[in-house]
Amino acid sequence: MTILAYTFKGGVWPDDHKYTKNVPIEEITPPAQVSISLAQHVGVMCKPTVKVGDSVRMGQLIGDVPGGLGCPVHASVSGTVTKIDEVTASRGGTSYNVVIENDGKNTLSDTVLPFGKKLSEASSDEIIAAVRAAGITGMGSAAFPTYAKLAAARGKADTLIVNCIEGEPFVCATHRLILEDPAAILHGLKIVMVALGIQQAWVAVENSHKEAREALQKQIGETGMIQLKKVTSKYPSGSEKQLVYALTKKEIPEGRTPLDVGIVVFNAQTCAAIYEALAKGMPLIRRVVTVDGDCIKTPKNLLVPVGTSVMDLITHCGGLCAQPKKIICGGPMMGQAQWDPATPVTKMTSAVLVLSDYFDFESKLPPVCIRCGRCVRACPMRLMPLKIASAIEAGKTTEAAALGAADCIECGTCSYICPGGVPVAQMVVRAKAAVLEQRRNDARLKDRKSVV
Repeated sequence: MTILAYTFKGGVWPDDHKYTKNVPIEEITPPAQVSISLAQHVGVMCKPTVKVGDSVRMGQLIGDVPGGLGCPVHASVSGTVTKIDEVTASRGGTSYNVVIENDGKNTLSDTVLPFGKKLSEASSDEIIAAVRAAGITGMGSAAFPTYAKLAAARGKADTLIVNCIEGEPFVCATHRLILEDPAAILHGLKIVMVALGIQQAWVAVENSHKEAREALQKQIGETGMIQLKKVTSKYPSGSEKQLVYALTKKEIPEGRTPLDVGIVVFNAQTCAAIYEALAKGMPLIRRVVTVDGDCIKTPKNLLVPVGTSVMDLITHCGGLCAQPKKIICGGPMMGQAQWDPATPVTKMTSAVLVLSDYFDFESKLPPVCIRCGRCVRACPMRLMPLKIASAIEAGKTTEAAALGAADCIECGTCSYICPGGVPVAQMVVRAKAAVLEQRRNDARLKDRKSVV
């Protein structure tokens, strides 16, 4: 019997350009210098715990959050701290970067130690504390501190979904990890299940990725607690809300999370990082990154120390073979265009794409809406992107809010599908920001009135 793939309404089918799907992960030679951001997560930026001139070891704590939501940061190489720079972060705003001159010795910190307990003997608090100490964040794109997600899910989630979907064109980092080390993903899944007391887990993978499904199914075996779920290969099927709807047909209301319907979702690479942290004591100091694009001489999937520059990755892949028009960290749909090749890899950098004019789809004519409705049909959140964009262009933030702007997942589908070249996604994201800022201001005003 053929089992149909789970799906959701809306979405698009971009050309996948998965040129490195058969290219094994290669460990990069650690660079001469790394620049490690102290703002690699949602929440409060870390404060440095080292100073210029300090000797550091690989895995040593170099930044921590004094209080509130945040995630520790660790040295990805051993060497000497040469600078603590104030820089413009890749997502905007200011960040402090700890610059370490690599001594090439890869000397491990004394703090890099396995968990030291059997899972059956460990408490939920102990597991969550170990995950926090390892500085693990969501390795998809949200970068939410994993320990906080675990703590919030206790007592609320009865189902775990491990997201193995990689819908962005070009990006193959998770696909290669699944093929080469599915055990790490499944061991991480089991750690999460123990930490949360969950008895049911689903592993979601695209229906077009047969090799990945087979590798995962072989690792899962016949246990009934963990099931493999095929999801249609449609963008953005890897988005949390779309994935939950596809598998359960439960809709998550605006401003809510999967926890509100009893589900918690973890990225596959995040699960592997959790396993590395508990089994080996290794904090999140490196990740798999796809380096691709028509300007890259030899596209590869690389295991990269956090803090390695984009330029170092390009050089490791043989340099450039064409004049680049754009460098993107992440995929072409949701990634961030970079203005500086010295930009360092962070915990959430899934890819570095270097693209020429060939992939520049900007129309030479002025953008024009032809009222075709394609953005409405394609929107996976079932919004009306054009109306939201028109409202914010007219300065009508309240109207944009009523149209659901805050529920936009910033997938870029509306811009991708628009035949008139209208930058709909950028306009809707701007509307979302304006709506959220208005709500914050209203909340602050309400608090002041309640004090008076």
